[in-house]
Amino acid sequence: MKPTNEDAVEITRVLALWAHIMDDHELDRLGECLTEDAMWDGSVFGFDRVAGLDAITAVLSAPGHAKAHHTTNIVVSEGPGDEARARSKGLGLLEGGGVASVVYADDLRRTGDGWRISRRVIHITWPQGW
Repeated sequence: MKPTNEDAVEITRVLALWAHIMDDHELDRLGECLTEDAMWDGSVFGFDRVAGLDAITAVLSAPGHAKAHHTTNIVVSEGPGDEARARSKGLGLLEGGGVASVVYADDLRRTGDGWRISRRVIHITWPQGW
């Protein structure tokens, strides 16, 4: 579907909310961003690819994640059926003060509660060889 301006605003809000939920350690709120059957792929950082809200919450509760998350440069585009795609940049403050730059490749689905991420794949852009 081709997202409307209203869709793009709501999708942008969901992507921004993700960073706040992560940084505020409110993982019990991930359902505000993810579908129940969502797939999360942080394998670029050595985490398992997982599916389902409970499994994602467990992986995100493990040590080793960035200490601060910043979502930028959001581009929302057409997806199949009642879905949309989003590509955004992320900056993460790492333990010890380093910074990682990533690209989030997200598929989103419209649900009864609004737009939710159904698939997130993280690609690292810097530092290389993580």
